[in-house]
Amino acid sequence: MGVGNIKAPPNSPVAEAGALLEMGMKSDNYSLHVKSKDEKKEEEEGLPRRKLLLSLIVIFGVAIAWIASTRFSKAALIVDPRKFNAPYFMLWWNTNWMITCFPVFLLYNRIRGTKPKESLDESLPVLGGSLQSGIGRVALFLFLWSGANYSYLKALAYVSASVATSIQACNVSLVWLMALFLLGDRFVPPKLFAVFLAIGGVVLISLDKEIRASWVGILLSTLSPIFAAVYKVMFKWILGDATLGQVSLFMTCLGLMNLVVNAIPALFLIVFEVEQLQIEAVPWVVLVGAGLLGLLFNFLINFGIALLHPLVISVGMLVGLPCNTVIDILFSSVSPTTFFISGSACVFLSFILVIFPYSLVPICKKLGIA
Repeated sequence: MGVGNIKAPPNSPVAEAGALLEMGMKSDNYSLHVKSKDEKKEEEEGLPRRKLLLSLIVIFGVAIAWIASTRFSKAALIVDPRKFNAPYFMLWWNTNWMITCFPVFLLYNRIRGTKPKESLDESLPVLGGSLQSGIGRVALFLFLWSGANYSYLKALAYVSASVATSIQACNVSLVWLMALFLLGDRFVPPKLFAVFLAIGGVVLISLDKEIRASWVGILLSTLSPIFAAVYKVMFKWILGDATLGQVSLFMTCLGLMNLVVNAIPALFLIVFEVEQLQIEAVPWVVLVGAGLLGLLFNFLINFGIALLHPLVISVGMLVGLPCNTVIDILFSSVSPTTFFISGSACVFLSFILVIFPYSLVPICKKLGIA
């Protein structure tokens, strides 16, 4: 008889001790199970708060990067327009900086101990699983990207930065409306009110500047938010909840395709003197600053859309509106008016209404608006 077949008598002390030990193990497992459920519940309850904090960081990051990159881009175009006035070249230049995204991500993961191949395998699904699908996706978003950025940069040659950013901010309403149909967003009445507040705020701030610009500048400024809104919602709709690695890879692919494809029209416009570019007159320091700030802005946009929601990015751009005007007041001797104060108040109230965590407020749940 082997040792494994030895059994203690049913009523012996050894059997009773074994039964007690088994009950204790079951009890411990049960308490551990309950503890894990409690921890999971606490983690789920903490998600809205963490998402709110992340939304705030992304929103203000987008606002600061947008303001700074706009100022640098405007400065580059007005240094000497006769020798350097090349918005499409600036689009090509700024987008090329995005090539660095995935290599930086690989370096970051390598420092953390993750092999490059593992990072690449985790990120590749963002391209759709095939070369043809990947090229199609990148080409679509490069078209929308180029349309939004070129029309915005070109508009800066006709209108002031404040006017361009004011009109650009109208994309918040387009994003919200498109998200209702494509992303299946729930209709939330306060967010609809926030859209009208945002538009009202933009109109008031624009009236403060009494837009005196050519119709070309206004048209270009209007085209930019249309392209931008389609880009943001389509990015979320097609790519879904992409990871940091997937967003980084997609931005690098976008930059690589831009390096080749957008170089052709940029060269064409310069050769036929539609745009002016004399090498000795190029403000390289300003362009490098605009490129770095644009890289930060673009990364926040793409990662924010993937991780959060397209509307959060639009709100970040809205926050940049009054900030841009404040800069004009401080450095361009512009006096604040009732229009500016009222418009800023509308924009910030819109900002609060859009990012407010309705799910954390019991009365909002009862009213069915959470």
